[in-house]
Amino acid sequence: MHILELLEENDEFNSSGLDDLDSEAGDSEVSIGSSEESDDEDMQWDDSMKLTAAELDHTIYGLRHQQLPKLDVSRRLVHNIIRHYQTQHNLVHIRAPEKGSRLIIVGDLHGHFADLMHILDDHGEPDVGPHGVRYLFNGDFVDRGAWGPEVLLLLYAMKLKCPDGVFLNRGNHEDRQQNLMPDNGFVHSHCTRAFGAEASRMYNLIRKSFLQLPLCSVVGKEVFVVHGGLPVDTSVTIEDINAINRRVNVPIKSTCLLGYPKNQAVAAKRDLETEDGEKIFQGAKGRIVERVGKSQRAIVRFTQGGMQDEVEVTIQGAPELEDDVEILYSCEEERHKSRQQRIFVAMLWSDPVMDKNQKGPSKRGAGAFFDAKVTLDFLKVNKLKCLLRSHEKRDTGFSEEHKSSKGQLMAATVFSASNYPRGAGEPFKGNRAAVVQLEHAEGTSLVKSINPVEWREPYEDELSFQHLGTMSEEMRAKFQAAKDVDTKIGPRARTLAKLRELTYCARPKLLEFWQRVDPEGTGFVDMDDWARAMRSCVIKDDDFPWEWLRPYMLRLDEKSDRFNYAGVLSQYGNSLSRKLAKRWHGGSILSIVPGVQSKEDAEAAWDKVDRNGDGKLSYSELRPILRNACHGIDKTSDEDHLYSLLTAMDKDATGFVDREEFVSSVVGCLTGESLFEEALRDDSVGRFEKSRRQLAISNEMSKWSEEDIAQCWASTQGVIRALSTTTGCASAVFAVLDTDSDGIIDRKEFQDGLKQLLKGSHLLKNLERWEPLLWRLVDEDNSGYVSPEELNLAFSVRETLSI
Repeated sequence: MHILELLEENDEFNSSGLDDLDSEAGDSEVSIGSSEESDDEDMQWDDSMKLTAAELDHTIYGLRHQQLPKLDVSRRLVHNIIRHYQTQHNLVHIRAPEKGSRLIIVGDLHGHFADLMHILDDHGEPDVGPHGVRYLFNGDFVDRGAWGPEVLLLLYAMKLKCPDGVFLNRGNHEDRQQNLMPDNGFVHSHCTRAFGAEASRMYNLIRKSFLQLPLCSVVGKEVFVVHGGLPVDTSVTIEDINAINRRVNVPIKSTCLLGYPKNQAVAAKRDLETEDGEKIFQGAKGRIVERVGKSQRAIVRFTQGGMQDEVEVTIQGAPELEDDVEILYSCEEERHKSRQQRIFVAMLWSDPVMDKNQKGPSKRGAGAFFDAKVTLDFLKVNKLKCLLRSHEKRDTGFSEEHKSSKGQLMAATVFSASNYPRGAGEPFKGNRAAVVQLEHAEGTSLVKSINPVEWREPYEDELSFQHLGTMSEEMRAKFQAAKDVDTKIGPRARTLAKLRELTYCARPKLLEFWQRVDPEGTGFVDMDDWARAMRSCVIKDDDFPWEWLRPYMLRLDEKSDRFNYAGVLSQYGNSLSRKLAKRWHGGSILSIVPGVQSKEDAEAAWDKVDRNGDGKLSYSELRPILRNACHGIDKTSDEDHLYSLLTAMDKDATGFVDREEFVSSVVGCLTGESLFEEALRDDSVGRFEKSRRQLAISNEMSKWSEEDIAQCWASTQGVIRALSTTTGCASAVFAVLDTDSDGIIDRKEFQDGLKQLLKGSHLLKNLERWEPLLWRLVDEDNSGYVSPEELNLAFSVRETLSI
């Protein structure tokens, strides 16, 4: 099965798992980590919560550079949004664009920060002036993409700064049930990463803001904009929509069984027959008890003559459409509420279909499949001309769904997250994204001005390394010159060396990519997934020949159709980073399990760490746990830190940490034995020689604090990442740093080189603390000078094992 199909299946709402996801009744709080505090006190508004224009400007500027505002500002921002929408109707009327102005309608973003930046950069900041641009964001701001908190807060800040220039519709992912699903990540991963110990309180406040968001908009009295689509109920009006109580979690339970709640009361509209040939007579009373697969048929349990019989019937999804059974309600109020709930869920979950025979309850388990006739009837009843929706990925970001008999557009889809999900998709590229641009339509229908604008933006799912600093231009020019005069290394060897550097730097992203297409946690993926991952995470170029390079980089039996991705990634290593990393792993591991004192404690802690109970930790599961625990982690090397820690615990190189490995690692840290020493002791590991030099290095590092070693390690990773951005490989470092061309590098040349390689990095603020250790490790023979061999060994990326 293609990766895209697999992940899109995860996007379907599985109503069979509803009780597990939403077993609590009502509008209850969500607990993250150890915090179980209610944020009810946060709902008390006072004037001190207002944000000034200057505060909003500062917040927007910071968020556009992926910098979260201070927690107090974030909380006040959400409070202001809640207050703003408390008086809004479910449906918002938006004026049509005036001459010279534009309205941009944005589909699903799903935490894709780069796509949001592309939209704002391409179309401009919100502006209600005569030649300005306004925006309507059509739901699904969060989940899936790691930058959901930044995307959401930026949209909220822009809305408050320019309330008549930014409009927001609620999507099906602006809902607690979706946020809590493990694959979506907004609660336990993205909010934890963004808000740390305050993640629980912040999420509960954000969740309350979701309940306030409008459900749909009408632009210029012509274009109806909604996230999902329409119910199959007949004659749905704007008045019906505005009568819905939207300030609740999306009422999936009330519609999860083909548009009805489980055990919905019914009566047979005609004589029916069971599989055993038993008659169910017209008028017999029963209840809908379960759906038959993903079909539009259901099991109804009838009671007659003191006996119970079950029969399969077809369910159309609305009382007035049912042929086999009559939907029974205890009173007219119950009937009206049921209809409102179906409309509510459909607006956020429904999908258009071309074939009228497909019309009916959706296979997603929520919402409906609505055909062109449903669209036409809705538009006619409400005197509208077109429905514009989102909710489904489209390869080009935009697609026309329904047209009238005269060929006029009646329904279209816009999707604004490119390379979704996470760069997977077609063999060589992900989907394009699009927005819809509406302009002034003088003397004609606004629908005729609908103009999709498409793009494809590289998607960075993880924390970026923008804080690492940038190499100085002077040094970059030196690398180019060194490359031009270096004739010892042929172009093929240089290319492979450069690709090793790039792959080494992308190991965290590659691991997560492959784990996401390996939902069963086997540790193996298809060969085709290698090139897809490299194209998504290493070089984002559709035309780069990854398929051709695979034999040179994978070095696997070409007859194999699958490969062990953790093993492949373990090929790429740097000896200096490895030596350093082993010395601070212990503190990071213990930070996950504070207070653990024994093996029994470690075993008990596992049950809390393994949140989904599948018996193993993946990279994406470990990330929020560690980030929340290790507040001192240097964000510039955060992803490398997490990857290094996971691989240290993953002793069998499956890409996952199981219970035994976790407990063993924790116990090893408690006993004071580092993973480095464990490897030396265990002859079966065989990665470290028991030599005098190794022991000398071990003794040297024992003199330094864990923090100093961690900073030294981060600087090493930073140098390697800086080198990966140049045209030269690690072998060219010596020629660049040897400024007096005497064939050796002295201490001053070494320090000057570090300053240029790590220019802009805050690691340089503590250079005097960690540089002596780095110098000592690079100068292995303690001669006071560094030779070409020593420098190359220190910063080169090599194939450390053969698979």
